[in-house]
Amino acid sequence: MMFRSLAALMCQLTIAISSNSTIVAHALTTDAMRPRTFMVTGATDGIGKHTAQRLASDGYAVLVHGRKPVTHKVVTSLISDLESRGAAKIAYLQADLNDLHQVSALANEAVNVLKDWQRISSETDSDVPSLDVLINNAGVFNPEPRHSVQGYDSTMAVNVLASFVLTRKLLPALVRGNEARIITTSSISQSWQLPDLDSLFARKLGKNDSCYDHKPLSYSAHSSYSHSKLGDHMITAQLAKLLSGYELDSNVRSNLDDRQINLLNNMRKIQCLTMDPGTVNTKMLLSGWGPCGIDVESADNTYNLATSEYYAHGRVENGSYHFGGGGSRDTRDTAKLEKFWNKLSECTGINYEDLSDCLLV
Repeated sequence: MMFRSLAALMCQLTIAISSNSTIVAHALTTDAMRPRTFMVTGATDGIGKHTAQRLASDGYAVLVHGRKPVTHKVVTSLISDLESRGAAKIAYLQADLNDLHQVSALANEAVNVLKDWQRISSETDSDVPSLDVLINNAGVFNPEPRHSVQGYDSTMAVNVLASFVLTRKLLPALVRGNEARIITTSSISQSWQLPDLDSLFARKLGKNDSCYDHKPLSYSAHSSYSHSKLGDHMITAQLAKLLSGYELDSNVRSNLDDRQINLLNNMRKIQCLTMDPGTVNTKMLLSGWGPCGIDVESADNTYNLATSEYYAHGRVENGSYHFGGGGSRDTRDTAKLEKFWNKLSECTGINYEDLSDCLLV
């Protein structure tokens, strides 16, 4: 979408992307300097909303994701709140992460919004925009067993598979980011080790509750959540290894131009971090554990990990976990990390082996 006047630039944009997904974007500035840009999943409530509010107060551009379809009035209210706090730009994107097709659509629409924003600010038409920080914050705790659209345990699908897919889809934009970071929320409640992966990711086939491709685990809400949070820690650890050590075939490398070499170097410096967001009285904590935490307004772990120079590349270990717990040896076991990663690829059809698309100019 192109803006033809300053008046048009300042207008609110409403874009229908599918029957299940809507974006509402508002451009606030025409500065030539691109503001630092964040995307936060699960940002209409709880820690995600608080994080988005803090980012807005810092004057950043923020892509805000929500799960449920909401009215135009609700979206307008959300955008107005973030605008009033000082956000450079705001966009709202809706997608249910329980459906991997919607996760892919979410990534595509995020890229489209970023393109529009950056065409406005730079007056250039870029095929691949920049994203500085991706915060995989969205998560669920399911008291009763649920399945994703693709047939997986819903907790594992939303908390793990969706982050795996979304991160890969947005990686070309992150490679072009400024001191890019990928933050994936884990928990002090993460498991010590994962069970059999075929059982953990057993896929329900059709509507028959007894028909799976592998024997599923007996359902436990707390165990499923804890396994998913160890999975998020393992994603972060393995992703840091893959990106920081990414190599190209020598013949391919010899044909890279200076811009592509810079992109390759940027890829190797993406900071991948995970953390316990704190014991916070969110709806999730209240439903699973009761009111045993701090107020949401004090939950700054996610914000700090995403913004503080203390956690910048070269300051702390890439792939590291922060703020309590997280002691599983599996996160440092190369064989287990690779086996887990391969299982995620099998479940999602997503490939991290060939990242050459991130270097296209």
